[in-house]
Amino acid sequence: MNFKKGDEVVIISGQDKGKKAKVVAVLQKENKLVLDGENLKVNKHHEKPSNSNPDGGIVDKAAKIHASNVMLVVGKDKVRTRVGYKVVTQQSKKKNAPTVSRKVRYSKKTNEELD
Repeated sequence: MNFKKGDEVVIISGQDKGKKAKVVAVLQKENKLVLDGENLKVNKHHEKPSNSNPDGGIVDKAAKIHASNVMLVVGKDKVRTRVGYKVVTQQSKKKNAPTVSRKVRYSKKTNEELD
């Protein structure tokens, strides 16, 4: 999945289309995200009384959204973009040391590294 916890995204379809939010949790097996933002869709959840919530009652819980319905927002201009992966190799500063390569996320529109 192309999203990580803490990424800023914009919703591109559904009733919340055009709203910006932050990724709170990534559910890889379901290919869904839990977002945190103002006026986003919430599910009503009934809770029993417990030590943390002695009264119980109905609690608002953030709804999950499919990963295909959001796009990543990057840069100062807050441009929405697709995410790609590339392998970056770095030469070690020590002599005779092997080169280090790592997989990095990058913005396909601005071509800047995200990680």
